[in-house]
Order: sequence, then structure tokens, then C-alpha cells
Amino acid sequence: MQLQLNENDLLAAISRQWEMSVVRLRPDLPLAGSPERTAWRSVVETAGRQLFVLERIPSKIYGRKRRIAGTLQQLSDAGLGQVAAYLPDAGGEFIPLIGHGLWQLCPYVGGVVLDRPAYVMDGWRGDATAEFLIRLHAICSENSAAFETPPFSIIAYNRDLFAALSQRQPKVADHYRPFMDHLEKQLGPVHDRLRTCFCHGDTHPINIIWGNRSIRAVIDWEFCGTKPEIYDLANLLGCLGVENPQSLDGPFVHEVIRRMKQSGVFSGRSWAALPDMMLAIRFAWLSEWLRKDDLPMIRLEADYMALLLEHRSDVAGRWDRLG
Repeated sequence: MQLQLNENDLLAAISRQWEMSVVRLRPDLPLAGSPERTAWRSVVETAGRQLFVLERIPSKIYGRKRRIAGTLQQLSDAGLGQVAAYLPDAGGEFIPLIGHGLWQLCPYVGGVVLDRPAYVMDGWRGDATAEFLIRLHAICSENSAAFETPPFSIIAYNRDLFAALSQRQPKVADHYRPFMDHLEKQLGPVHDRLRTCFCHGDTHPINIIWGNRSIRAVIDWEFCGTKPEIYDLANLLGCLGVENPQSLDGPFVHEVIRRMKQSGVFSGRSWAALPDMMLAIRFAWLSEWLRKDDLPMIRLEADYMALLLEHRSDVAGRWDRLG
């Protein structure tokens, strides 16, 4: 996408808006997270050699982005250190209008590149991820009113997705019907009785900026909000398993479950729903593959869901013995 300001004018405008001396773009530095979340982005460097991520925001998602920026600031203020909160400009605005574009700025956090897929067997990552999720849960539970949003129902989402899929691609829908039938029977009756809390919404190892033995930052909060309390853990486990199904009985998974159980943050009903929540969230990933018309991933997702369903009881039994 072409910038409406040339590089020098953009850097000068950003410098004035945030009252700092931004001197150059740093396209040589890698950026974690999905580039689809913004219209344009780059690392920028100040005269004092500080690094920030500069992003241009599509106007259609301005409201959502502004709410997320405010939420991240609240989390940072509450002591969640692994949040790269956006910087308000000199007037206190998180997403100011500059040169007919909407812009936001946050600290650049560098990290260690994941060794994929070997990382799924690193126990220390499970311990570090559990520590983050426990802290997030504690902060948002203590300040529940500040983080409350309309609750998200993965069951309702999946029903809408499957209805549309059945009309547009009935043959594909037939492959996924057994999973929907299972979820309607097992998760549907209990979903709305599960305890909820504020969740990251897309907890995935690639949305974590890793240090050598720690988490430096958690990024991509686009889907944050009130969800079943087990949601983030279920999404994480599902993402690990799709990289390597053996990881579901490996050190990363064992450590994150063990720590989460020892913390006592989740109810027994939520733990009982974990395997089915994992399966349900995979439909959100299916939606992504359908949007991209990614046929190999559409087929892979069906195979993975079949694997999760077939081994559901065995995996759940192994996890029950942890903690």
C-alpha cells in the first residue's frame, strides 16, 4: 500500500504528533504478528535509538482498535508487564489522524525466533505461558467491570459458520458435520453455563514474543474480550496439536496444564469442557482457511478435528492426572 505522505514527511509528522524525534524507518527489523491487522506497518527509530512499531489503521476498524489500545493500557497499568501498550500522542489520543490516515505507535519488542515445530516440546514455554495466563486472569478478575465486554459464544459462531458453509459448499460441510453434531450434543448444553472472563482470544505461540527462557510480550489482541475462561488455554492447545499431535502429550502441554491446575483459576466444569472447547475453536481456524480458499488447510483441518475427536477421551484422561 502506498503511503499518502512521503517518508520524510511521515517521519516529521509522527515526530510532531508524539513529541519525539523519529529519524528513520527500519524495514530490516522483523515484525511479529499478522500484517493483515493493519493497512501498513514498519519499525521506526528515534534519534535516541529507541525502536517503535508504527502502524496505519483502516478506518473501518478504528473503533475496535481504539478500544483495544485502551484495554492494553489498562492491563499495563494493572501490572501485566508483557503487554506492548500503544503510546498516546501529545493530546492523549491513541490513534490520531495524520495526513488523511489513522496511525498508532507502540514499543518494538524483539525476540528469539521459534524453532518450529521443535518448540512444541519445550516444557519451559508451558510454564511461562501458564504464568502469563494466570496473571491475566487475576488482573481481569480483580477488575472485572473494567474489562467486561459482550460475551462471545463459540457455539453460536460455529452454527452461523456451518449454516453458511452448508449453503455455499455442501460437500465441504459434509466433512465437518460429525464435529458439529458432537459439539451440539456435548458442548452446546453446557457452553452458556461456563464461567467467563476476559481473554486474549488468540493465544498462540506465534503471538508470543519469546526471550531465551521467558515471554517478552504477547501481541495481536484483536480477538480479546469476554469468553469462557478456558478459551485461551483451549486455543493454545489446539494450535500446538496442529503443529505436532504428539505435543498434546508432551512437556509444553503438560507444564501449562499442570501450572494452570495448581493455580485453581478454572472451575471443574471448565476443565471438563476443555477437549470440546479445543474442537469448537478449530472452526474459527476453518473460517480463516475458507476465507483464503486454502484447500490444503481446509482438508488438514478436517483431519485434525477427526484426530481430536477420536482421541478425546484418552487425551482428557491423561490431562486429568496432571496437577
